[in-house]
Amino acid sequence: MSVQISDCTIRDGGYLTGKNFSDQFISGVIDGLVKAGIDYVETGFLQTQVNGEALVYHNSRDVRKYIPAFKGQTEFVGFCDNSRYAIDDLDNCDGKSFESLRISFAKHEWREALGFCAMAKEKGYHVFVQPMDAPGYTDKEREELIAAANEIQPEAFAIVDTFGAMHLDDLSRIFRQVDRLLDKKIKIGLHSHNNLHLSCALAEQLITMAEETDRNVAVDGALFGMGRGAGNACTETIVDFLNTRYGRNYDLGVLLETIENYIIPLRQNVHWGYDMPMFICGSEGAHVDNVYYLQKNTDCTYKEMFEVLHSMDSDKRKRYGSGYSKTDFTILQSALEEYRK
Repeated sequence: MSVQISDCTIRDGGYLTGKNFSDQFISGVIDGLVKAGIDYVETGFLQTQVNGEALVYHNSRDVRKYIPAFKGQTEFVGFCDNSRYAIDDLDNCDGKSFESLRISFAKHEWREALGFCAMAKEKGYHVFVQPMDAPGYTDKEREELIAAANEIQPEAFAIVDTFGAMHLDDLSRIFRQVDRLLDKKIKIGLHSHNNLHLSCALAEQLITMAEETDRNVAVDGALFGMGRGAGNACTETIVDFLNTRYGRNYDLGVLLETIENYIIPLRQNVHWGYDMPMFICGSEGAHVDNVYYLQKNTDCTYKEMFEVLHSMDSDKRKRYGSGYSKTDFTILQSALEEYRK
């Protein structure tokens, strides 16, 4: 078994700043992660529509400016949402930019997305298949998805807890099925959100289960857990666990220095982490934008927030259902008004 750490501070943290960071921040964080020996580092978003955000790129050439001369053992990663990027925009991997590509997709998109994954692999990238909302698949649906992924032979297939709704037993059940059905040459990844305050526990659980089955895994984290909403598992916590329990040699001191110099100053103006609205999101398996809307546009209490989300259809709560507009919040307003009658 091998365990690798994938850090998504820049990409997932970028949601908090409109996908913008200063060049100094990006270079400083990347430098710290490389010196600490982190295996994978996400560099930002690939999108067909580019509007000048520092972390949004049209192709791999746009990312080269952030790739340091000294890479150590680190491999850089591009991230794209299947619905926001086209394979024709992706150039061939030339080794001068990111070499891995994470391709994220909703359940109703999976067949189209796996076609994208296959073509990205043909262009030379190490492909990470990232199906959103792992708990939202039935066992039969997941079995079909895994069989199709085996045909592609990606670098990794991830268990993604998009809505921060997984408990430890959920992860155990899903991991056992994925481990049983997924080709042994393919890594299992984990990307969690800390809505239920379980991200670090989930990461440790995955590593422990992988040891039992001798499965190679890649676990996502972010410095100080930085990420949208409740954030992610903490890269420094995963590092400490692997150094202490598995004899790894990641440089925790360098990570702490990087957090102190670049992440802590952001806390003055940018909020992330576990709190009651994010807990409600996780409890109800809801998209974070629903809570953001209720916080900004209503005076609802925590109880009302819970009841409103609880009353919604599951697909609309997640806002990833086929045909459901991601920008239509009238259902939230109507549900709140109905509850208050």
